[in-house]
Amino acid sequence: MDTPHHSPIFVSTQTAALLTGKSVRTIHNWLESGVIRGKDAQAAHIPGGLMRRIDLSSIAANAPTEMTDEFVECVRQADAGNADGRNNVGTYFYRLKEYKIAVGWFEAAAKNGHADAMELLSMCYINGIGVEKNHALGIQWLGKAAALGHSIAKAKLQALGFEV
Repeated sequence: MDTPHHSPIFVSTQTAALLTGKSVRTIHNWLESGVIRGKDAQAAHIPGGLMRRIDLSSIAANAPTEMTDEFVECVRQADAGNADGRNNVGTYFYRLKEYKIAVGWFEAAAKNGHADAMELLSMCYINGIGVEKNHALGIQWLGKAAALGHSIAKAKLQALGFEV
């Protein structure tokens, strides 16, 4: 990705943490120790007015996926707050069987109102995929997806005996 015709792509510390399955604190520690590269960016909404942005190519070795152009574009969208981008990144990790990382992305997309992510997150909770089993939370996410008109979520709730 980091070739002469590609300029560096910088993402938030939160995005870097989600991509690597690590905490934001770990990302900051990596920055301080030189394991990864970053830069300061203006952020009026943050005390001090600066936030750290992480060079995406510098975390590639710590993210359990290949940084293809398609994946990087999804990450770019996700980092900008796009729910589809977040769901797509989650799906990449789910396909790689990196379920714990996938759940973080599905949760981020679901909290942005993404019905597909809500349905996928519900199945993760109901089946204990990447998270501890939690049927109540799984049904809650399934209900939220159904309330947004998600046909699969509606069918699953009906199969479980719920009125939809």
